[in-house]
Amino acid sequence: MWFKNIQVYSFTEQFSQTAEQIDDLLKQHPFTPLSQMQESTFGWVPPFKDAELFCESVSGKLFISAQIQEKLLPASVINDHLQEKLDAIEDAEGRRPARKEREQLKEDIRAALLPKAFHKTRRISAWIDARRGWLVINASSEKTADDFTAHLREALGSLQVLPFAKSAAGADILTSWYLDPDTRPEGMSLEAEMELTMVQDPTVKARYKNLDLGAPEIGQSLDSGMRIRQVAIAFDEQCLFVINEKLQLKRLKFQEKLIEQANDSDDPRSDALMMSDTITQIISRLEPLTATDSI
Repeated sequence: MWFKNIQVYSFTEQFSQTAEQIDDLLKQHPFTPLSQMQESTFGWVPPFKDAELFCESVSGKLFISAQIQEKLLPASVINDHLQEKLDAIEDAEGRRPARKEREQLKEDIRAALLPKAFHKTRRISAWIDARRGWLVINASSEKTADDFTAHLREALGSLQVLPFAKSAAGADILTSWYLDPDTRPEGMSLEAEMELTMVQDPTVKARYKNLDLGAPEIGQSLDSGMRIRQVAIAFDEQCLFVINEKLQLKRLKFQEKLIEQANDSDDPRSDALMMSDTITQIISRLEPLTATDSI
């Protein structure tokens, strides 16, 4: 279990439910495979494949997992079938169906194609650190993480959380790391990959990769009013990642020696422990930065 993309939420009140209580609640909403007419399904599964518990405590962290199945039925496929229907009606009856009839035809086509559609299955894992007040989700997008928290809230009855860096001026923080190395959290060094955006117009972007960090192009971009939106980071010889202005961690790549150390044990919880301890170190060093709106 090695998380690749990290979305962190902070609890706004003390989380007090135990692993046993969470296990009981999640088991009431288990994952069930898609039926023929369902487009998607979401349910809870054990976080570790060798166990039956839906919530397990590993070194004080409560690990949980959800599984999602989704039918692969692109809108373009439905629209192609719809166009064929519309053309056939026009040829046979000399008329073009009105909007209401078109919508009904579209629904009929969807219903006919759903049972034949392929599906994909994916898993989202997370842990709750009640002592530190964090919910850490392995999700690449905010929408996926928000959907996960919505289902978790429904299962647990309550989940008082906010995005980790809701009040942080992230672009200013990342820019200060470049301009003043002393402002960087301990153990973090910049790598030669970054993206900048214009403050007044975020659609104006500059991307630099494999460019010396002291290159004049970067300084010129900052002088023009740009700020660093995301940058690659090496952390303490343990992992590499990209951090963005929301202080979300992307494309985590753990060092081989760390993975090999975890693989000395056949227990998947060893992976979870090694991975979560590394990420906890990172989040702990970022957390002080989320308490202010400016540098």
